[in-house]
Amino acid sequence: MIRFSTVFLGVLVLVLLLGLAMPAVADEAKGKVKSVDGDKNQFVMTDAAGKDLTIHLNKDGKVFINDKQGKLTDLQAGDEVAVTCEIKNDQHMASEVRATRK
Repeated sequence: MIRFSTVFLGVLVLVLLLGLAMPAVADEAKGKVKSVDGDKNQFVMTDAAGKDLTIHLNKDGKVFINDKQGKLTDLQAGDEVAVTCEIKNDQHMASEVRATRK
């Protein structure tokens, strides 16, 4: 019985360690661009609930406008965006921004 408990405890510790080592799961946010600040490498978007979110673009983050690669400063107020991001240090850090402009 002691051997079973030791094995179970070992497996439990291994599972917990693997869970902590896994990278954060990316999330997707959708909304409209409200403003862009190229100097701070960020923009503000308004989501469907009317909440403003400040999005910071990662150093290696990519921006696409109508499926063409662009820069963060190419975004304009009113562009509809889908942002792939994760929260780090209470900040939304984007790895990809896909904008649609009419």
